[in-house]
Amino acid sequence: MPSSPLSKPQRRVLDDALRLVRNQRKQADAEGAPFAPEQAWTTPFGLGYFVGVVDGLCQAHGVPFDGMALAILGLVLDDTFQRPQSDRLRQRAIDLMQAGDADFERGRPWGGNEALGVQRGLTKPVGLVHLARGDEGRMGGPVGGPAQA
Repeated sequence: MPSSPLSKPQRRVLDDALRLVRNQRKQADAEGAPFAPEQAWTTPFGLGYFVGVVDGLCQAHGVPFDGMALAILGLVLDDTFQRPQSDRLRQRAIDLMQAGDADFERGRPWGGNEALGVQRGLTKPVGLVHLARGDEGRMGGPVGGPAQA
């Protein structure tokens, strides 16, 4: 947990991220995903998706993506995976981000774009559901791809 209380915008990031992940977990469970979502959600792509969700929601709420945002990521992972696994996954996500891992970097825009789309009422998140189904390959490159000129 963060050592200082979250500001109102940071709290909105956390609340929105938790809602987005929990709703996808319910959907994956309702669909009877062929294997436990946790297995797919801990891949580099899946961890990139989680970081992207927090990053996108930070952008939507005007919150810097900094150490406190990483603490928010930790809280989302705690809620999803429980400790001590969530602590290991948070560190692994940071390591993958710092290393520029290709699969992690491919998942991050998916999470960010879905989070921003939900905030704007334009889309329903499906990234974690696809991963729970084993459909990562179907997701291809990042949503939206490079900016169009």
